[in-house]
Amino acid sequence: MASTEEIDAEIDEWVSRTKELTGKEVRERETWNHGVTADAIRHFAYGTDDDNPLWLDPDYAAKTKHGKPLAPPAYLVSVLYPILHGAPMKAPLASLIGGVEYEWFKPVTLGDSLAAVSRQKEFFEKRNKEGRRLNFVISEIIYSNQHDEVVGKATGTMIMATQLDRVVMFERPIHRCTDEDLADLEAAFRAEKRAGAETPKFDDVEAGEDIGPIVRGPLTIGDMVCWNAGIGPSYKAGRWGYLDLQKSPHAAALNPATNFSVKYSQQHEDFNLAAGRGMPGPFDNGVMRFAWVAPLITNWMGDDGFLRKLYVQVRQPVIYGDIITYEGKVTEKDVTQNLVKIEITGTNQEGDVATKGSAEVILPGK
Repeated sequence: MASTEEIDAEIDEWVSRTKELTGKEVRERETWNHGVTADAIRHFAYGTDDDNPLWLDPDYAAKTKHGKPLAPPAYLVSVLYPILHGAPMKAPLASLIGGVEYEWFKPVTLGDSLAAVSRQKEFFEKRNKEGRRLNFVISEIIYSNQHDEVVGKATGTMIMATQLDRVVMFERPIHRCTDEDLADLEAAFRAEKRAGAETPKFDDVEAGEDIGPIVRGPLTIGDMVCWNAGIGPSYKAGRWGYLDLQKSPHAAALNPATNFSVKYSQQHEDFNLAAGRGMPGPFDNGVMRFAWVAPLITNWMGDDGFLRKLYVQVRQPVIYGDIITYEGKVTEKDVTQNLVKIEITGTNQEGDVATKGSAEVILPGK
């Protein structure tokens, strides 16, 4: 095992190279969805458990003010992933998505053509109470349509933390659903409401008002596979993938059963890799969490509301088997813009807060 001095030297070199990227355009992934097609929207909706007919039913959408289907606001994550990891250097760093925020300026509609530019916006370093180095890579992605209009902007926070051997990161058994759990879960699924054409009016919404809730989970491998299909593959397979990882070893993880390097993100679908990091099972990532929270807001705001901002902060992993209840509360109203601010909380079946966040929605007046 490398000494502390050797580890610090490797990280120092990575930090130096990463700082040089600040303000520059950086491209870690290629665009997955470019044209906003019905198939691409459907694929993303399936992958994020969002069955809103405004995205999926042309006949329904034709009767709204939009005249045709919209893409879900979170669809932009499938155009270009909103997270950067810094310089491709060999350094013992674990990657953890801390938060994802999007701001929208225009709806994305069926038939649009989208492009995106990614840059490293900022980089800084902290240490936690134990002295562990925490490096923050802040990314910014600008999304534009075929008219060169900016439709959205993303800010992603990637935390690169010193990885000393296979330390235990999270200890909790995988949740096994009882018959009572399943009955409650089905009831919650069936009770989920969507405003649809009954968009709430700004004047009728009150500060302190609750919205939602929605329930998501139990998290399964199938959910993760659908998610990866919706946003595009995050790694190459086999020989190609292995050789590609040698160029960016910080993006690799060792499978503890085979001692073979695979893409770091594969741990979200692999029990062995999760166990190697001291996790009880596979877990989601922050961008996936962001996309799963979005329906809490779009269901509530209805067809005529406009989601202007959504921020999702990861407080703890959502692991295989977890059930999350997402709730929202109206905190403020801005009469100059018909803007409503919402606080978001996601709580797991153990009563632990796994997610915090906020949203801003523009609603129609009377």
